[in-house]
Parts: sequence; C-alpha cells; structure tokens
Amino acid sequence: MPRIDHVAVESEDPAATAAFYERFFGARIARTEGHPVMAYLGTTAFALHEPGGPGPHTGVRVSEQELEELKRELDSAEIAWRERDHEIAVGVFFEDPDGRRVEAIWYRGGEDPRKP
Repeated sequence: MPRIDHVAVESEDPAATAAFYERFFGARIARTEGHPVMAYLGTTAFALHEPGGPGPHTGVRVSEQELEELKRELDSAEIAWRERDHEIAVGVFFEDPDGRRVEAIWYRGGEDPRKP
C-alpha cells in the first residue's frame, strides 16, 4: 500500500539542517555516502539534498508491482515521467496536476537500508 516515504528539500548545509530536526523533533539521522542526509521521524523522513539534487519533491513508497502499474497508468494518462536508479531503490518522478514533483519509490530490499 502506498505511503509517504520522504519529503525532499535542498539545503546549503544538510548536516546543520539534520541537526535542527534532531534537536527539535528527535529525528534519527542517517548519513550514507552518495545519498542525501536523512532525518527520520517515525517511518517517514526529510531527505536533505545539497543544491543541484533532484529538487524538492514528495516521495511515496510503493512496491515493485505498484511501481510498474503506476508507469503504465502514467503512460495511459500521457503524463511524462522519468526513472532514476538510486542503487538502493528505483524512483519514478512525475508532476501532479498542480506542478508539484512526486517520486514513487521502491526499495530493492523492501525497506530503506539507511534507516537507523
């Protein structure tokens, strides 16, 4: 069943922003080389990218089957999308009717391995 996985934002100083969420919300912080700094609040996270990343978006966790069905549905609705391989996951980016970027993300191992 799809659910909110993360909200991605860009930050000039992802570590300082992560420390903010850790201090004021008790976020659990995870850092993995080549990936954004993650600040987990329960089962969802803030993905703190340096400028030039994928841009602000909301990530929705889906299964592999749901991701494949979504791509077919987006094609049927003539909604442009692009796929990005994150190594630990596969994301499909597209825009909602109001122009907000959405990422449907499937983790290859079933769960985000960066979670503390």
